[in-house]
Amino acid sequence: MAKAATGRSHRIRHAPELDLLPVMNLFCVIIPFLLLSASFLEIAIIEMSPTEGISAGAGTTSLAQSEEQQLQPKIILTNEEMFLGTVFGTRSISRVFLEDRDGEMVNSYDYEALSDALGDFRGELDTAFPTIPVHKITILTVDDVRYDNIVMTIDVCAIHGFDQPGLQVAAYSVLQRQILAGAGGVSP
Repeated sequence: MAKAATGRSHRIRHAPELDLLPVMNLFCVIIPFLLLSASFLEIAIIEMSPTEGISAGAGTTSLAQSEEQQLQPKIILTNEEMFLGTVFGTRSISRVFLEDRDGEMVNSYDYEALSDALGDFRGELDTAFPTIPVHKITILTVDDVRYDNIVMTIDVCAIHGFDQPGLQVAAYSVLQRQILAGAGGVSP
């Protein structure tokens, strides 16, 4: 005769309970630590207005340009010098000097001299042309001018009310013609 069934096959099987308490404790410790160690960045956008291309006859003004464009100053950054080109003429602002930035010797310019020159130009502009608001400025550079020098130049310009910068990169020979044309010289 067969044996009677034991009670084992009729037992209800229970799934083991999950203990979530250690996982919750782990998250309570990790989340504040991750939030404290995260670095939050603030990204700023610099609006740049496009400028027209430089041609060989860029020193002459066109009759089609507006009054503001005719009065628009230009800051010229070369590997040797910084110039300010205005309706009143082009003049040298500062020579390039070496400066230590983050342990590296890099080219830099005298931004205090630029600030003084832009302040003088703003005063001349306001007395000679009081009805024409000038906010645009063009920054002409050669290829290898450091980006941080361009940003510092834009910041100095904004202090003096030139808050609509345009950036233009040109070959050194084109910039040399621009400087000579503004100074009344003869291009080579």
